[in-house]
Parts: sequence; C-alpha cells; structure tokens
Amino acid sequence: MGRPNRIGSLIPALLLVIITFYSTVEAKTADSLLTDIVSLKLGMGNYVIGEQLNNSQKKIADQHPEKGAYEGTYKFVDDGLYVIVDKKTDRVLALYKQNKEADKKQLKEMVVELMGLFDAPTTMAHDKILYWAFNKYGAVSEEEFSLAKEAKQTLELGIIATVKLNSEMEISPDQKEEEIGVVEKTHPGTGSVYFIITSDPLVKEFMAAQQ
Repeated sequence: MGRPNRIGSLIPALLLVIITFYSTVEAKTADSLLTDIVSLKLGMGNYVIGEQLNNSQKKIADQHPEKGAYEGTYKFVDDGLYVIVDKKTDRVLALYKQNKEADKKQLKEMVVELMGLFDAPTTMAHDKILYWAFNKYGAVSEEEFSLAKEAKQTLELGIIATVKLNSEMEISPDQKEEEIGVVEKTHPGTGSVYFIITSDPLVKEFMAAQQ
C-alpha cells in the first residue's frame, strides 16, 4: 500500500483557513457571489472554481474517485489534478496538485505552470509560499496589495479567491537553469510541494449549508 495522502487529509483544514490569510468580503447574496467567482474562470484544465461539472467530468469522477473527502463533498483525480466537489450542486470547491518528493527543477516547473496561468503572484511569504489573490475584478497586483497592506486596508481589496503554492524548499522563480543545476548538485534533497486553488467565501457558504 502507498503512503497516506497527507495533503489530501489536510484539505478540510485548508478549505477553512487558506484565505483567512487576507480575505474577508462584504456581505452579498449567494447568487451574486457565485457569479463573481465563476466569472473569474479561475482553475486549471477544464475545471473552474464554482462551475458545475459537466457529464464528461462526472464520468471521470466516477472512474477515479479518491478517499478522504470532507463530509458533503466528493473528490477525484484527473491527470494528477485533485478536484473537490460539492455533492449537492456538483460545483467545484477546490483544485490541488501535489508532489511529495519534488526536486528543485520540479518545483520550478510548478511555479512556471502557475505563473503561465495566473501571471505574477500577488505576494510571497517566507521564501516558500506564493499567493495569487483575486477580487471580482480580477487579479490583485503585488503593488496593489502592498499599498493596501501598508495602509492596513487589505480587507477593502474584496478578495474572493486565491491560489496558494507551498514548498518545503525555497522558491526561486527567476533562477536560471544553470543556477538550478548547481543547487541540485550541492543540495540534491527533495521536498513536498503543492498548490491549491479555492474560494474562501464559496467554501464558507458550503460549510454553513452543512450545519
């Protein structure tokens, strides 16, 4: 048997806290919030946060189920991408991908993949975490977030969704290939790397509906 899916087991907690990092929004109706989230088209492959699975995606879910789903949800994997879905609505609540033993090159590939989808990150923390933040108008820029943080007005940014990449190794997105080669030769260790795409307000609505 393989090792326990450590990241998968952490997903319920991640779904509750991932965006408390910065994100609280003004009260709005469920329909308008969902419309704002879906309009961002925030996701990967054919999966978008807030959108309902189509018949083809439901078939994949039936064929590749994953254990450990939070109550009221089901989870499946599609080509390495884990998808967490609300059972009642078939709407996507979160997407994540993980590599438990990534090397520096694989870490860079994951960073490049995310930057290709979401452009430059909003902020970095501890040299090991990257965040992309989004409000209903789109991506929140690094400058916009920095100014809001200095003014202690991050709540006013109205963040409704985030992408978070977490690495046990330091992240160096701009590091040259030859420099990475040197690092790998001198420090050939590996580490766990994962990212998660989700919407805190959407998850909070889901959690409230479970009570």
